[in-house]
Amino acid sequence: MFSRARFDHRYQYRGKTEDFPVLRPVCGGNGPYLAGGKFSGGRSGQPAGKRIFLKNIMKKSFFRRILVRECPVWGILFACVCIVCLTGRAAAEPSVGTSSSHTGSQAASSVGEQEKEGLFSFFDSFFEEKKEEAADAADAAETADAVREESAVSGEAEADPAPWEENDRFLAERHEDGALSLSGTVEKGDTAGGILQELTSSSEAYAIVDAAEKVWPLRKIRVGQPFVFVRDHAGNFVSFTYEANRDEQLVVSRQDGELKASLEKISYDIELALVKGEIDSSLFDCVAGQGEEPLLAIRLAGVFECEINFINDIREQDSFEVLVEKRYRKGEFKGYGHILAAWFTNRGKRFEAYLYAGEDGVLHHYNARGEALQMALLKAPLAFTRVSSKFNLKRRHPILGVVRPHEGIDYAAPHGTPVRSVGDGVVTRAGWGQGYGKMIVVRHRNGLETQYAHLSGFARNLKKGAKVERGDVIGFVGATGLATGPHLDFRMRKNGRFVNPDDIIVPREEPVDKAHMDDFRRQVALSRAFLHGETELAEYTPAEWAR
Repeated sequence: MFSRARFDHRYQYRGKTEDFPVLRPVCGGNGPYLAGGKFSGGRSGQPAGKRIFLKNIMKKSFFRRILVRECPVWGILFACVCIVCLTGRAAAEPSVGTSSSHTGSQAASSVGEQEKEGLFSFFDSFFEEKKEEAADAADAAETADAVREESAVSGEAEADPAPWEENDRFLAERHEDGALSLSGTVEKGDTAGGILQELTSSSEAYAIVDAAEKVWPLRKIRVGQPFVFVRDHAGNFVSFTYEANRDEQLVVSRQDGELKASLEKISYDIELALVKGEIDSSLFDCVAGQGEEPLLAIRLAGVFECEINFINDIREQDSFEVLVEKRYRKGEFKGYGHILAAWFTNRGKRFEAYLYAGEDGVLHHYNARGEALQMALLKAPLAFTRVSSKFNLKRRHPILGVVRPHEGIDYAAPHGTPVRSVGDGVVTRAGWGQGYGKMIVVRHRNGLETQYAHLSGFARNLKKGAKVERGDVIGFVGATGLATGPHLDFRMRKNGRFVNPDDIIVPREEPVDKAHMDDFRRQVALSRAFLHGETELAEYTPAEWAR
């Protein structure tokens, strides 16, 4: 049955390289290898212990791979032994009505029966277990079918999404008409084509990506963004929806046999909330102490960034009140909507902001007099950092050790912090500036220029001649050039001469036009009624803020 191979097999076993004989089936298959009890079934004869061999032989895959595919002779012999064993055991078992006269013969054969049972009990139990598993699976399938039929008859969809049986990455939800929604979120390393090919054919996935190209390219998908793929009851593609941003979603659907794409507004359930707080350490901590997200602190600072310098001016006991929309989908909080009104008291002076659609139809914030809060320039190019060196014409240079005018403001910030352009303009320089390191110069209107130095890098596609708008990220904080640590050296020139940025008088944007002042005052009064508690927040309707 076996032939002993030559000692030409070298194996690494327990840290030693030795020659071992390997027993191979005569039939030429790769069957169970066992030499000195140190090898188990496998293709390559890799060493393992007897215990592993016995463990492997109890697996169903062992019988299928070794006894059928690898060596048919072994499979036939094994089947014959099992048939003989089971037949002999069935014949030896006494019936229920057997008389006591057979007790002697039964006792005489008990030893042989016990030997058979000891030898083949494993095989019996193995097959019995498989029969029970198959029966349980059949029962479960019948139960699931019955539930689906009952649900279809009653016209009710499944209550909650559950992992899809074909790919548990996606959540499946069955609709009343039999359609199936498969939802998920973009994960690291995903591409739109890769996601879609897990849900449909490659050709259809390519067609969906191609249809979306002109409306919103799917190559711009971002990690964490949700999507939904819908099939009809026959498994045909119905639609693919991806949330492009917090306001819009891309929808690709089949209409009249063609794939069409569009950007649609995301529908939210809107609730109005009033958030109040008094600062004792920082604006971030105060907002978080009210149970709100840090994003609200950023949004609030963005409303007043042209009125208040949130780097230098914030003090303890400053306070705020914010009237803000909260967005919900299916009862889950999805972020903040518009800030309808806000009050911020800084150093005893109260600043007010009210949302209103200006003459251009775009929503802006204005003070109670109808003056725009937005100005031509921001107060600072960074948010929530500290000033490490002010404008000083007699400062001693920290590296050179000599008195040299410091004609700008240094903002200390972590390496990589985004740097924003303080106003609209054109980039006139983006490169190396000797002691300034990597620097950017932006030319604005009325003979004004701003300079951003010691950067670690520039924003993508930023180069000389590029147009930028107020608030655009143009670079990132670094320590290039003559610098003791990461910071931004921000400077401003007026008609070619450096000036103190804090002394520049910046004009405001256009105010509310006179034709709409009465409507604006009505909306201010409505906002104050919410802030004072005179009107219930539940009475808010978003349509009131759209002219």
